[in-house]
Amino acid sequence: MNQKQKTLKIIENTYCRLETSKIEGIGIFAIRTIPKNTNPFYGVKKHRWQKIKLSEFKNLDKSVKKMISDFFAMDGENNFLIPECGLNCIDISFFLNTSKKPNIKTMDEGTNFISLREIKKGEELTVDYGTYDEKFK
Repeated sequence: MNQKQKTLKIIENTYCRLETSKIEGIGIFAIRTIPKNTNPFYGVKKHRWQKIKLSEFKNLDKSVKKMISDFFAMDGENNFLIPECGLNCIDISFFLNTSKKPNIKTMDEGTNFISLREIKKGEELTVDYGTYDEKFK
């Protein structure tokens, strides 16, 4: 498969867009029905992750610290899991909002996701942050 064909396949598997959320700020919404057991973020680049201790951010601007807290999960040892490319490579999946009745789940530590049930067009996609982020346990 050449790159053009790969790009077309990714476009054919587009299910979501960003919109204003009633849960929190911006959320991810289905633009068409998402079947059960589907990765709604097909084609999103896989990141290489770094564990960085909270204490290592002491000299950062407070706005950057807030973004780190907003977008990245923390493990049980106060390490943030951050992609090697930092904040500049966040993708649509980083805008998931949390719910105690989620319609998708993570397949690992918040990198890969799959739908738990059919998600209707217009419905917001949610995940339970507590399943992979110590800040929410």
